[in-house]
Parts: sequence; C-alpha cells; structure tokens
Amino acid sequence: MQELPKDIVKEIKVRFNSDFDSAKKILNEYLTNYEYLNSDRIIRCVIFLADNGIESFKSFLESAKGDPRDVMWWAEYENRKASDNNKRVRDFNKTFQENGI
Repeated sequence: MQELPKDIVKEIKVRFNSDFDSAKKILNEYLTNYEYLNSDRIIRCVIFLADNGIESFKSFLESAKGDPRDVMWWAEYENRKASDNNKRVRDFNKTFQENGI
C-alpha cells in the first residue's frame, strides 16, 4: 500500500475519531486486496461518502470494489438523475481542503 496523503489521514481522523485505527486497518485491507482501489481519488470519495461510521465506510469500500466509478459519481456530482443536467461539484483528484471540505 502506498503512503496515504496527509489530507486523507487527517480526514479519516476527523470523520472516524475513536475508530481511526479500525478505519485505517479496513482501508489497508481493501487496498492490499484490491490494488485498483489504490487511488487517492477513490479513497477520498469513499471517505467523503461515509457518514462518520465504520459500517458506512465498509459499505462504500464494497461499492468501490464493485465499480470505483460509482463512488466517484456519487461523491463528485449533483443532479445525477437528470442525465442532461448533472453537474460536477467536487474533484477528489484534489485534496479535501482544495474541495472546501
């Protein structure tokens, strides 16, 4: 597993607080077993979508495992149901701070 960027580590600490170690362990397991998830963009999207809970975090990691494009779509776009009116509002190729989070 690559070393995680500082903004990702910081956001895991903020969102998971006392479950920080568990969240990092779970993330490490997914990144080790599914190398294609080893993308800062995908990781940021999963963290953004998780509702401050380990179960939610695992659920979005599972979704990313199935198709990483799903979590990118959910995290970065608004108006996803209107096919001609969807709008990208975040770019998780950039840090959480650059996205105003």
